[in-house]
Amino acid sequence: MATRKARMRFAIKRFKGFWNQFKKSKRGITGLSIITFFVVLAIFAPLIAPYAPMDPKKDEDKYPVQTTPPRIAEKLCAPTWYKYLPWIPRGLTQVEELFWTDIIELGDASFLKFGRLEVTDIETLTSKETFDKYRGNVTSSYIELSKAAAGTPHLQLIFPNGTIKDVEVPEEWWTSKSPAVLGGEVGSPAYVSMRSFVYDLREKFGEDLTYIAFKVNYNYSRDLTENMELVPDFQFSSNQTFNEEWDWTTLTGSARLRYNSLEGVDKDGCIEITYSPKAGENESKVVLKKQFKYPYYEPPLSFWGHISLRVQGGPVSLVVTVQKEGEESITILKLRQSEQETYFHKVISSFADEVKQVSGSLSPEKAILPSPGDYIFAIEVVFNGEDDTTVYLDDVNLLLYGNTFGLLGTDNAAGSSYPRDIFSTLVYGTRVSLIVGILSALFGTLIGLFLGLVSGYVGGIVDEIIMRVADLFLVLPTLPLFIILVVALKLVYGIVSMWNIILVLTLFGWMGFARSVRSMVLSLRERPFVEAAKAAGAGRFYIINRHILPNVFALVYITLATSVPGAIITEASLSWLGLGDPRIPSWGKLLYDFQTSGIAVTKGLTEYWFWMFPACIAIALLAMAFILIGYALDEILNPRLRMRR
Repeated sequence: MATRKARMRFAIKRFKGFWNQFKKSKRGITGLSIITFFVVLAIFAPLIAPYAPMDPKKDEDKYPVQTTPPRIAEKLCAPTWYKYLPWIPRGLTQVEELFWTDIIELGDASFLKFGRLEVTDIETLTSKETFDKYRGNVTSSYIELSKAAAGTPHLQLIFPNGTIKDVEVPEEWWTSKSPAVLGGEVGSPAYVSMRSFVYDLREKFGEDLTYIAFKVNYNYSRDLTENMELVPDFQFSSNQTFNEEWDWTTLTGSARLRYNSLEGVDKDGCIEITYSPKAGENESKVVLKKQFKYPYYEPPLSFWGHISLRVQGGPVSLVVTVQKEGEESITILKLRQSEQETYFHKVISSFADEVKQVSGSLSPEKAILPSPGDYIFAIEVVFNGEDDTTVYLDDVNLLLYGNTFGLLGTDNAAGSSYPRDIFSTLVYGTRVSLIVGILSALFGTLIGLFLGLVSGYVGGIVDEIIMRVADLFLVLPTLPLFIILVVALKLVYGIVSMWNIILVLTLFGWMGFARSVRSMVLSLRERPFVEAAKAAGAGRFYIINRHILPNVFALVYITLATSVPGAIITEASLSWLGLGDPRIPSWGKLLYDFQTSGIAVTKGLTEYWFWMFPACIAIALLAMAFILIGYALDEILNPRLRMRR
């Protein structure tokens, strides 16, 4: 017992001495701080990361199981903090564009053709040389603006003599294309209107329209929009929140509305609407209204809504609308529901065909939220029968998806309908890098230590076999061999797991350390204290364990620290090539998703840098941290470096 306590005190004393030397090393403390930071991220990832790293869903446990949960954000969102950058343009910007024209006569119909101009000087614009230069470019059947117009564009005609005249163009002639278009493709109603436009111009300005140019002035709105949830308490958890968020009106006294705390999808509260028709009455209506303010100049990228209802009694009609104050309402859902025992769950999506048809030529999100202002989200319940009817409404919500989200934005949801939060993926990826790096280095170091000890002390044929195998593995091209092995494992098992990668890295990570240990053992086994142990009758295992192993452990610590970066970078490289485990988030997978998305080609690295560079920086920082630890250990444990200090 006394011996054990003495050993414990000695071990504690040695550790204190080691720590006193280690904390004097700036490189060591820096590396240890970085590693500690990443370890905290890995351990507390579920608390730090706001969303799941793979296929994240918003409020998945709150919506009915029959409903596909909404996504957390739209694809390719920028970070939310972009709104604080002064050089990011926001609001309305005035744009001026010029178009050269030509006229085509087809029987009794006349068609204008347009081509974009890049000159701004009026004299140059109206010269014959300019006309001859641009006449061959007038191939489009409509004026297509380069940006989405906010409001109706202002159109002017520029005549050959330099005269500029305003042209009033009805708003309905501008089609819903984004960017805005005057005219349209052949066969479309807008193209027919274009003929009327030609006749109208001839009536006002004469027959010859060939030598004129068009100048279009319009406002272009640009904004950084965020997600908006119109109904925070969409489960109607309390009467207080319902009264605070909603207003309602009834057409007649036969219909009444109240909060029911015992009903609902989960029996935790809902809205109950009862209808008891009077004699001769066969119709009534209840309207629920939720007012909200939309503060952005750009419409949302998309929207997603949900409603659950159950009907007892006669059939009812339900209409969901969004209305900007002072304008007409836009219907986003219309259905008729009969009596049923269970709840009917309906999803409202801007991508649904029925919503696109209701919004007309405009995109649904632009139709319902074209500009900033005060809006009303309304639900109309219409009773058409003569029977007593009760309607239960629950899980009523409407989500507006903006173009910014989270600390690092979102990816493009490759292979999934759910975009991922890049910050959450980055945080969870810390686990993979630490596990793969540390375990691969640990297993490889232990194998190298064992084989080096056996090879150096036993010698003979055993030494020859181990060293020749090590030489064979050392001359093999590592990364190509890793790729071949991982592909082979994928063909055999159908998928490559993280543990397969650790196994491959371990099998090819022991050779260099085994040779280093062998060289030290060859020197140590000739030392007098080893010879004395042999003379005293000590066996091989005792000598290796008590006399040789303690003398090589300094090299074990250094090798373990410096081997981790190689394993981390190799795992990231394999994942970047698409050979990692697709089921788990990793930093290499972030790079792979960015590469396969094509964003670097279509948008460039600068526009979506937040998708790629954080993972690169994390890999570099973690690898550098272990290298700094290795340098610090080398300074402490290497006698020559210790004496130099």
